[in-house]
Amino acid sequence: MLKVLHEDQFDELFQIIEESFPIDEYRPYPSQRALLSQPHYRIFTYEKDQELAGFLATWEGPEFIFIEHFAVKTSFRNGGLGSKLLQEFLKQQTKPVILEIEPPEGELEKRRANFYKRNGFNPNPWSYLQPALAKDQSPVPLVIMSYPEPLEEHQFQSFKDWVYTYVYSVV
Repeated sequence: MLKVLHEDQFDELFQIIEESFPIDEYRPYPSQRALLSQPHYRIFTYEKDQELAGFLATWEGPEFIFIEHFAVKTSFRNGGLGSKLLQEFLKQQTKPVILEIEPPEGELEKRRANFYKRNGFNPNPWSYLQPALAKDQSPVPLVIMSYPEPLEEHQFQSFKDWVYTYVYSVV
């Protein structure tokens, strides 16, 4: 069962972020923690055996839900938990759900893209660049995936405008 993050779990959650994402795809600790006070931002967690096993960090836009980070702790991977958590989350949503993935060029990236396809997500054709999240970081070219349908171009542009303004603070 997904629950909203308790602030005292943040350090454990941040360790999962560091294990799961390239450094250019998450904010430094103080900036990431500061997001907890943002009104559109929520983190949903899943515990197994009294341990934080996975999470989804989301932003709610006017017409969509954006999953900025989704990860399962390394020790809980490859047992179907990721699909279970994602499906539970998707069943609770009334808006389209959008996420970013690295272009499926390497083996790991292809596996990730196929995971999301198996869970009902659709790749979208427009080029997209995640801006640098901190001074020492680089922008990251990513692929936008959406659930339950591919996005129309105007939906993509609306998403991009909102995310750049509210999530990445790039106007």
